[in-house]
Amino acid sequence: MKAFEVLVVGAGFAGSEAAYRLARGGRRVALLTQSLDSLFLPISPVTDPPAPGTLFAEVYEEGLPPFLLHARAKWRLEAERPRLHLVQATATGLLVEGGRAVGVRTWEGPEYRADRVVLAVGSFLGARLSVGQIEEAAGRLGEAAYDDLFEDLKARGFAFLPAEQRASPFKGAPGYRVRFYRFADAEWDPETFRLPRLSGLYAAGACTSGGQSYREESLAGFRLGERLLGELEDPAGEGA
Repeated sequence: MKAFEVLVVGAGFAGSEAAYRLARGGRRVALLTQSLDSLFLPISPVTDPPAPGTLFAEVYEEGLPPFLLHARAKWRLEAERPRLHLVQATATGLLVEGGRAVGVRTWEGPEYRADRVVLAVGSFLGARLSVGQIEEAAGRLGEAAYDDLFEDLKARGFAFLPAEQRASPFKGAPGYRVRFYRFADAEWDPETFRLPRLSGLYAAGACTSGGQSYREESLAGFRLGERLLGELEDPAGEGA
């Protein structure tokens, strides 16, 4: 038996919601992110109220500073231990056995394995961030792009489309533009969240659509968590 039933790569709104819902449902989950300091951290003002039932709804308060929103969400995720394990690491590629995704390799060295793998990597696949005339390989300020993971996915045959997001100046931080890649529409099933090119692989958030509001991302993650809870309860339903 693997240590985790689900491995979620990316701890933005979508990834955190999926991991939280799964842990609350009693499942063993690993939530892997490059930086625990930016887990569930908005980069622009929150304008849409959260959907009921989500982690976002639990931590939201009108006018709450982004860091406090992050702190509240992190506290709730940490409170789900030992079912939920927070991992600070950089995914560099999938582990695949017999046509099924079974985990990820990391830049730091350790491999993380699970029965199912979720990619909720937002605007980080092949990302290039521009501030004025300066460009760097980053998905947002201070966080490196998932270039190795992107190249690994391309080598496995996944197709992508270019996407772009912009962040306005906020609380002293400069505005910037991020150009990145999202999964091509044919690679992803919006009903099941599956990336059917490989069994056991799912995706949610901006890496599937190119851009969503915080409300939409959190709701997508919540729905994915619900979907996976059903599949784990009835493994025969994975192909449904």
